[in-house]
Order: sequence, then C-alpha cells, then structure tokens
Amino acid sequence: MTSKERVRAAFEHVQPDQVAVDFCGMSCSMINAQTMSDLRDYYGLEKKLPKINDMSTMTAYIEEDLAEIMGTDVDMLRNYGDTYGHNMTEWKEWEYRGKEILIPANCTLTEDGNGGWYVYPEGDSSVEPSGHFPAGGFYFDNITRTPEFDEDEADVNDNLADYMLVSDAQIAYHKSLIDDLKAKGRAVCCTPCYCGLGDANNVPGPNIKHPKGIRSISEWYTAPLLYSDYVEEVFDKGTDIIIQNMQRYWEEFGSDIDIMFTCGTDFGTQRGPFMSPSTFEEYYLPYYKKVNHWIHENTTWKTLKHSCGGIFPILPYLIEAEFDGVNPVQCSAEGMDPQALKDTYGKDILFWGGVVDTQQVLPFGTPEEVREQVLQRMDIFGKDGGYVANSIHCIQANTPVENIAAMVDAMKEFNGIK
Repeated sequence: MTSKERVRAAFEHVQPDQVAVDFCGMSCSMINAQTMSDLRDYYGLEKKLPKINDMSTMTAYIEEDLAEIMGTDVDMLRNYGDTYGHNMTEWKEWEYRGKEILIPANCTLTEDGNGGWYVYPEGDSSVEPSGHFPAGGFYFDNITRTPEFDEDEADVNDNLADYMLVSDAQIAYHKSLIDDLKAKGRAVCCTPCYCGLGDANNVPGPNIKHPKGIRSISEWYTAPLLYSDYVEEVFDKGTDIIIQNMQRYWEEFGSDIDIMFTCGTDFGTQRGPFMSPSTFEEYYLPYYKKVNHWIHENTTWKTLKHSCGGIFPILPYLIEAEFDGVNPVQCSAEGMDPQALKDTYGKDILFWGGVVDTQQVLPFGTPEEVREQVLQRMDIFGKDGGYVANSIHCIQANTPVENIAAMVDAMKEFNGIK
C-alpha cells in the first residue's frame, strides 16, 4: 500500500498492510521548534532552521528528510496563516530558547521589559498586542483585549469576524504546494479556514486587530446557556461561511486533499467533559453535522475533529455529527481507557493519536517505557483499521530526543519495518 492508501483504508475501518503513522500531518500532531532542531541533530541531518507552523504553539514544520526517517504517512498542506494572522510564506530568523529558528517575516515582536515578548495581530504594532511570551516560557499566550460582554449591545457580526472567506492568495499558495505533496504519495490533510465553533485558541481574536463580542474563554463556554440565541446565530451564519470555503477548496483541489481537519474546539479536561453531553447535543451537534454532512455529500474527504481531555461521553455525539476521526485520544484523561475506546467506538470513528502519553511517559519516562507503551497502544488501537498512530497531541519542548527515537523505532518494530 502507498501511504495514501494506508490512511484511506484506516478511515474505512479496513485493516491496512501496517498501522498508519502521522508526524506533523496536522496542527495537533506537530513538534516543538526547539525539539525539532534537537531531533535533526540527533539523526545527523543537514542543518535546517525549523520553520514555525504557529507562533501560539511554537511548533515547526517537518522537512522531508526527517519525515522519511520518522515514517509518516500524512503530509500537511501547510497553513497560509497562523493564530496571529501572520502569512506563512516568507521568513526571518529569531532566537527561541537558544535555538535559531524561522518565524513569519511579517511577525512583529516587542520586548515586554521583563525578558518576555509581545506579538501583534497581522504584525501590526500600532494596535494592542494579542499574545505574550513570558520570560522563560515556551509559548505565546493569547491576551483578552475586550471588556466583559454586554448583552444589550450584542452584535453577532462581532464573533462572526473569525469566519473569513478564503482569499485568492491563499488558494494560490496552496496550489503552489499541492503537486509536490501529490508526488510523495502520502495522505494530504488540510485546514483551509476557521471552523472551530469556539476554539479556545481563537476565542480572544488573536488575529483580529480590534476584536469585539464574546472574547473571554470563560464567558464563551458559558455563552450557550446565557446567550443561546446569540451563539446559535453565530454558529448558523459561521457554518454557512465554512461551507462556502469548503466548496471552493473542493472546486480547486478535489480529491488531491484526503482529510479536512475541521475543528480544534476542546470539550474535555483531565477529569472528563467540561460541558454536559446534553449541552453539546443541543448547541454544537447540529452545526458540526451541518458542515460534515455537506462534506460527505459533496466531496471524497474524511473529516477530523480535535478535542483534548476525557470526552468518552461526548464521542457518541461526535459520531452522530459525522466526524470520521478524532484526535488526540488523550488516554491519560478520565474515562479514556484505550481498550474501552476501541471496543466501544472503534468501528464507528477513527482514533488519531493516543500512541504515547506526552505529559508523562514521553518527556519523563525511559526509552524502554516509551517502547512498551507504543507497542501496547498500537496493538489495541490498530486492529481492524480505524487508527492513525501519533503521540497524544504535539511533542513539547525539552522532550528527550532519545525517547522520541524510541517511539519511532517502536512504531517501526510493530509494523515490521527494519
């Protein structure tokens, strides 16, 4: 099987020739830029400065030489813009935690006076900063720049500002990449637009110069109960825009794209869902189903949903919403036992991730502990298809490269690759 065929088989819940593997094929399976630099050194690869995928997570794109070593079956159609509205087409050097890396050329950074940095929406330092990197930190944290929401002054267009029609420049950029990806024979995953329905990473409007509306994360997650009409109108009109974008991408790229990563909104914590399944069913399910149903009726794409945490009680509704896959499969969270997940929902939804715990085992375990967990998880999740193996979310800074190599080696061992 080619990588593309292997991933498609996994989505069809057919046993592929080997378990499909992903590294850096979508925005929640990336590798921190510092770690990426160390990993290239570990494998003795040519020095290439890591290019940032997103300034909020400080993760980096994987280059082809490392992708081949790690054995990934998925390629990302690289993002045109990041969380802060930077264009990911031209680059400049910046030092991050002692490593030279490449960041977007139109990214403007200013010092905070305490050893940290501010970042600005679309690089415009004439407006308030929308992100902050504290001294000694690892990431840029979003800054809430709006006052408490005033229901009497509510205008749904304020929160609809996140749902933007894709530009001709974005289409042209992705067209410049697609032929090279097709030649590699891997499955192609794409995130062409904002589809999150309240993704916490986007709620504060980090890419918007003058955000308005509900921009506090805590306010947003209570909004369906407090301002239900407002939220439903945002979701209804927002999903109309999403579908327009999906239609354009289908017309421009068709089946050259295999997977649409359509949503990164989290619904779980370490101790289970942070909203009731009934609230999800009432306020989120209809709109996710609206988008996914259009995709399945009009394209060949598979749809992928991200949610961290203990989402076992939410999974039936993700399946009803017609999501084909879910990531990152946080097995360390309450209720997320691998065997129970596979036995209960393994025939109905693809699991993408889950192969090793990035909170404890990968950063703090031994290489042998990493190997044991990888082999166990691939054995459980990999039966009868329905699985793409990947770490639980992005690989973080300061993760020992020996442990990452142990993960890669264990994946190859399970798949019988020498």
